[in-house]
Amino acid sequence: MSQPSDCLVLKIEEYCNVSDDIDTTLYILYDKEEHNFVIRGKRSSVKFESTSFSFTCEFAEELADFISFSICKENKWTYVLYNYNDLPSCSNDISFDYLVENQSKNSEIAGYNNRKYSRKYLEKNLRMLRNVFNYYN
Repeated sequence: MSQPSDCLVLKIEEYCNVSDDIDTTLYILYDKEEHNFVIRGKRSSVKFESTSFSFTCEFAEELADFISFSICKENKWTYVLYNYNDLPSCSNDISFDYLVENQSKNSEIAGYNNRKYSRKYLEKNLRMLRNVFNYYN
């Protein structure tokens, strides 16, 4: 019997309060096989081309520390929860570009725009990712 391929992915976008442009985009998922969070992100800039980054993290609290450091707490945050149904079986093969290219309005479960930073809300969403899952391989 094959496992369902659906996987929750949380996208967080930071919008600059002054220009309303996207400053940082993060995609976060939980790899149940490896027991870690997978972070794929990229800063946006009109002055230079930013490279994407990829990290893993074992605990939601440490991931919240990273997110709180990398995204300005004073800016607006948007949270979108997606259901990706065809992710590569190895999380190392899931790149930022892959997540951007394969996101779809049809796979959006929920979205919350213009949120203020809340550590408690952030950690709650990260724990949800860890605890609501299907194996995606």
